[in-house]
Amino acid sequence: MAHNMDKPTDPADLYRAFGDDVNPARPVLTGDVFEAVEVTNLDGTSTPRTVILLDHPCSLRGEDGLNLAPRLVTAEVRPTTQGSWRQGNYNRMFLPPPFPLADGKANPCAAFFDSSYHVTPEQLAAGRRIACLSTVGINIMLQRRVKHFSRVTVPTMDFLDANLGVFEEADLIEDWCLLREDDDVKTDEAVAECVAWLREDIGGRRRQDLLKDPQQRSTVRQQLRERRRELRAARRP
Repeated sequence: MAHNMDKPTDPADLYRAFGDDVNPARPVLTGDVFEAVEVTNLDGTSTPRTVILLDHPCSLRGEDGLNLAPRLVTAEVRPTTQGSWRQGNYNRMFLPPPFPLADGKANPCAAFFDSSYHVTPEQLAAGRRIACLSTVGINIMLQRRVKHFSRVTVPTMDFLDANLGVFEEADLIEDWCLLREDDDVKTDEAVAECVAWLREDIGGRRRQDLLKDPQQRSTVRQQLRERRRELRAARRP
């Protein structure tokens, strides 16, 4: 059965956060947009560009689950004109308002998949994260990228089914860091303790794997709240 390309009902649905609302504690994820990233050109020179992170969530980090991979794939984000979401334009992911750099409805920005760059985590960190795509936004971007390279239309729900555990993990880590701020725990330390807890072996299973099961997610969140209470109690004099 043929599937149609998706488009957002409301452009704002594409974004989880942008500008000053981007939470520094949120793990870097597919669909994050960074500005002022010094990318290396073919002639060896470097140019500051706005880029979007393309790597699949499972490819972003090494085995420790903490450190970003040494080489990350990005696509340049630049101004364009509005085109059809469903016919053509498969080489780009439109980023319409309220994306910070878009200039009105008729002049959105777009991430161009055929203008890609490898960057290091240090190059990303030297830039500034200005937007995070929502789950809907990430799935539409993945659909368009696959369409660009294969001319096959994959339903966005297929991407959701494959990646929802990863999205849930990112949300949980972000929530954990915010909670641990109240306990005067620094972000890096909070991320490390949350990742270690998620990867802990509990009878041959890991909580990270349980997040893939919609029936188990509320249980994992409840367990995490209990873990926070234990850590808070342990810090009391």
